[in-house]
Amino acid sequence: MRDHQREFGWKLVTYAFLLVAVLVTIVPLYWIVVAATLEEQAFLAAASDPRVVPGSVTQFMENFRALQQRSATEFLGYEFGFVAAVGNSILVGAVYTLLSLLLCSMGGFAFAKYEFDYKEPIFYTILATLVLPIQLLVIPLFLLMSRFDMTNTYWAIILPWAANPLGIFLMRQNMRSIPDALLESARMDGATEFQVFYRVALPTMKSSLAALAIVLFLFQWNLFLFPLVILSQDKYTIPVAISDLVGAQRVYYDQIMVAAGLSIVPIFLLFLFLQKYFVSGILAGSVKE
Repeated sequence: MRDHQREFGWKLVTYAFLLVAVLVTIVPLYWIVVAATLEEQAFLAAASDPRVVPGSVTQFMENFRALQQRSATEFLGYEFGFVAAVGNSILVGAVYTLLSLLLCSMGGFAFAKYEFDYKEPIFYTILATLVLPIQLLVIPLFLLMSRFDMTNTYWAIILPWAANPLGIFLMRQNMRSIPDALLESARMDGATEFQVFYRVALPTMKSSLAALAIVLFLFQWNLFLFPLVILSQDKYTIPVAISDLVGAQRVYYDQIMVAAGLSIVPIFLLFLFLQKYFVSGILAGSVKE
């Protein structure tokens, strides 16, 4: 009886903790949806008298129209608003994710399945770069991109982080779970090393690649400081475009909430599409048999 009561107590505590965690996550997201449908005066009044019921769709469209006009930039003779920043972020995030997945998986495969001089020191040196803050890298990266005439290009914010150290670490840990006998049998059948990599190793890493894709896309999606320095207004990504709504004398809260709501949608869809791979991909390779 005591064991049953103890088990029930632990389940109760666990579910209570999960409920609190869900509320902490959901409530801010719901408040963004509510605030995006309010006039600015109503939003400011809601700070002292919180609202639970969203406003009207008409007000949301008015806030969206104001956001478009305030962030409008001209490119190739056409005017684009905040939607252009969303498109820029999706384009940059998609290209970066695909390129980084390729480089990280190749690097992880090399560190997991090959022996070469100074392998361990090189690997730990790569991991050590994770402690470098982005503020320390902005000036050297800007000078490097200027020397290669890549300022104000999307490649300037894609290439510096293409070989992501965290991605290389995760892929190395997962690649170590691939049996060496499987790779050797492929070599005996006449497969080249690159064929062993993309025909044997990669197909077994689908869940890990999907989980890493979410991590990499989020990293590029949230990148702020370097895009702010290196890009012009017509190429702004979402975080930089939102920062433009915070003026020296006024903060456009209603438009910021609309922009924040729009910025969540692509991430939500990506996670919804890849959620079944995410947990299994993160845990893969964590247990060594």
